[in-house]
Amino acid sequence: MPKKTTTQRASKSRRHKRPQARWTKHWLTRIIAALITAAAVYYYWPQLRSLTDVSKHQLSARAINDTAELQIALAREGFSPGSIDGASGSQTRAALLAYQTSHGLPRSGAFDADTAQFLQIQEPVFITRRLGTEDFAAIGRKPPSWRARGELDRMRYNSLLEMVAEQAQCDPDFITDLNPSINWHQLAAGDSVRIPNVPPFRVQPAAAYVQIRLSKRTLRVFSADHRLLFHCPVSIARRVDKRPSGELRVKVRVDQPNYTFNPAILTGTAQREGITNKFMIQPGPNNPVGTVWIGLNLPSYGIHGTPEPEKVGRTESSGCFRLANWNAQTLLDAVHLDMPIYIEP
Repeated sequence: MPKKTTTQRASKSRRHKRPQARWTKHWLTRIIAALITAAAVYYYWPQLRSLTDVSKHQLSARAINDTAELQIALAREGFSPGSIDGASGSQTRAALLAYQTSHGLPRSGAFDADTAQFLQIQEPVFITRRLGTEDFAAIGRKPPSWRARGELDRMRYNSLLEMVAEQAQCDPDFITDLNPSINWHQLAAGDSVRIPNVPPFRVQPAAAYVQIRLSKRTLRVFSADHRLLFHCPVSIARRVDKRPSGELRVKVRVDQPNYTFNPAILTGTAQREGITNKFMIQPGPNNPVGTVWIGLNLPSYGIHGTPEPEKVGRTESSGCFRLANWNAQTLLDAVHLDMPIYIEP
């Protein structure tokens, strides 16, 4: 009998302890879940914030009113119309067609009703840019002779107007139209100019390959699932026999490259100026290859920037593929070594 009593007491004791154990396990599970949630929110906060920003952008966007706003909206989305000039032309139509292709819209190449419902613009469209002393230090007119250019420490912008226009992805004439009262030769540090609000574009998601269409004079960047991510105009070689075709590969990426003047290649200039030896021209926006060099696995061929972005796609090169400096910078950030570059007719 005493043993039975002891067993009954032990059993009662265990029954009293079970609810407490369940209560402890329940709250421990909640604490662990809360910690996991907190860690996930901390880790994914940038992405969550980005989604919020996108939502705000959509809510604050409005209809596009004119060609200048259309070009600005396209440039912001990574479909460059070339130098923004407020005039509708072949490069703006090509950018529109690329945008429509990327977003599954009817491919009209015109700013039609379907596109207008999807492509809108966010304020501010234009902003005020204040000039600083560093801007004036970035100016230095390019000498007419190549030999004199080789003696400079940097190939600076030729003028404040050129600098402001290039940094705003604009034709210089468009910038002067936006600022009719400004005398560009009498500006000083602290003065302000009006420019389009076009931040540098960065390709997302990751790029997988580049396509250059010679007949269209366009360069496009695609993802691994063939989604069109970026589009811009490109200048190609003047001579047909200098235009490569088929698949090439990225072999080198250089930001702010220098340039080697080779008299064996630039024979006409070398004879005219009496140049017999190679020499180096330092980096800068007015370097012959602009601010970017993307070397390809074909000797002496590459994709690069240019001192004259407003002429891209309208004039021809000696052989390489030439982009506006701002589009070349976008491409430089997007490509990786050994990335395929498909050259199509």
